Amino acid sequence: MKTDGANPPGQSIYGLIDLNCHILPGIGDGPRNMTEAIKMLHIAYDEGVRTIVATLRYGNKDALTDTDRLDRLIEQLNTEAVKIDQNFQVYLGCEIAYSGDSHEKIIMGMLESMADSKYVMLKFDYDTAFDYMAEAIRDVNMDGYIPIVADVERYACLDEDEEKVEALIQLGAYIQVSAGAVTGDLGHDVKSFVKRLLKNQLVHFVATGASDSDEQAPYIKECAEYIERKYGYEYMKELLFTNPKAVIENDDIDI
Repeated sequence: MKTDGANPPGQSIYGLIDLNCHILPGIGDGPRNMTEAIKMLHIAYDEGVRTIVATLRYGNKDALTDTDRLDRLIEQLNTEAVKIDQNFQVYLGCEIAYSGDSHEKIIMGMLESMADSKYVMLKFDYDTAFDYMAEAIRDVNMDGYIPIVADVERYACLDEDEEKVEALIQLGAYIQVSAGAVTGDLGHDVKSFVKRLLKNQLVHFVATGASDSDEQAPYIKECAEYIERKYGYEYMKELLFTNPKAVIENDDIDI
């Protein structure tokens, strides 16, 4: 659903923040090259996004990516972003496939946090055990970082049970769901689960998880409008501006 680039839904001042967008070109399953990444920037801008955290996917078997290369790519993306709008910004982040090895790299400072903050975004195997996920969240929190669980709608161990998600929050986690899960792109059951999470305000971030300019493009305006219509402007603003802004600025999030 491409839009005309007007103000973000329900907003005349704030631009949306996409906290989890795989827009780094030539890395992993992101866009093939800078040309496609620029197309993603234009789509995101037309959807009302004014800030992107470009998340590198770090898997258990991945080699560490050259940090100089990452810095150059972020600089190039920001150069292209300001051509669209001088207030359009891109930051670096990482979606970390959690394991004992990646946990050690987190606490050693060998993996990127979100926009160089105390927040780290974690992804687990979709068939991971709930106890393992809970222990990981507790351990990361105890080591001084604040875990964000990416794409929480996908984990079988949660049994589409909002009480289990609430238990993760009590252990120190913040919860991110994908825009596609909100709008029903991942199926009726997933949408129903996410609706219950939103109703109970158990979601802290909504992000695109986009990785190209086609089928996995950074579409989010329809999702933002849906949340505003169903759950109110203030909650939409929290999910897509206030809370992501706190991450980027390394501030605490009020919940």
